[in-house]
Amino acid sequence: MVTVKQHAQFVEVLLQPNRSATWVQTRQMIMALSGFMLAIGIGWLIMGVWMILPFVLIDIAVFSYLFYRVCKYTYQRQIINIYNDQILCQRGIHALSKPQQLSRPCYLVCEKRVSKQHLPAYSLSDDHHTVSIGDFLNKHDLKKLYSTLVDHGLFPIDKQWWQQTESP
Repeated sequence: MVTVKQHAQFVEVLLQPNRSATWVQTRQMIMALSGFMLAIGIGWLIMGVWMILPFVLIDIAVFSYLFYRVCKYTYQRQIINIYNDQILCQRGIHALSKPQQLSRPCYLVCEKRVSKQHLPAYSLSDDHHTVSIGDFLNKHDLKKLYSTLVDHGLFPIDKQWWQQTESP
């Protein structure tokens, strides 16, 4: 998701991945699936097949951990503040990192896709630093990010300018 806010001194571009479930909904799903699998494991235990229960517990632990990790990374965000003389970039999940400062002129570097299934990769670059941006966005949001940054004065540069271009 790309959100643009106009302030008096700068433009703020907020990047967040699309989230289909909140942490509360994810916990409810984990509890429901864990209860269902545990009921199956206890049923097999009652039937005398006790070897199933440890594997059910391992299965519950693995899928709970994976649900947690996926949900955690949907809360990441990246903030790009565009000033007249500089650009500040921050990213984080719970707390934002120290701002990375890029001086003007700043470029929007576009890396071509390896194949048609891969999304393009974008980064901001000045003479000294390069910051990767929007690596968690979908295709629609990447197009919106590209047009937003170009509209606010960043110069798009193709990293592989010598190769033939394909339309996105």
